[in-house]
Amino acid sequence: MSKKAMSEVTDNSADTVMDGVLSENQAKLNKLNSSIQAAYERRRKIITDSKLYTYDKHSQLYGGAEGQALLDAVTAEHTLISKLTESGMSYADIEGLVDSSDGAYSKSSDAADSDSANDEFVGQTSFFGDNSYKD
Repeated sequence: MSKKAMSEVTDNSADTVMDGVLSENQAKLNKLNSSIQAAYERRRKIITDSKLYTYDKHSQLYGGAEGQALLDAVTAEHTLISKLTESGMSYADIEGLVDSSDGAYSKSSDAADSDSANDEFVGQTSFFGDNSYKD
């Protein structure tokens, strides 16, 4: 066999080997792409399930409100909390308002019935460091 014929056989063998490597790599890429797509589908399902769970919990929290009514209730609450924090209240202060809301009216009416000067302003919010309205 001549040198030229041997080099053509060698070149063809190299092409065959390279085509085999490229085919294997393409197969690996295809497998990875399908794995990535499957992972994205699982991710999307988890996100959807989480959103539905959150929606159900919010609906229960707001007395079974759904749709626009639920959206309006949550928006109103967030707006109120935003206004309170902008006015200087901390989240702990706001939480205290929520915790005390069950008996807030009875406490103020009890304070109004009291003759003691110290009890006169119980339940009232003061925007001053000292209570300058007190005698």
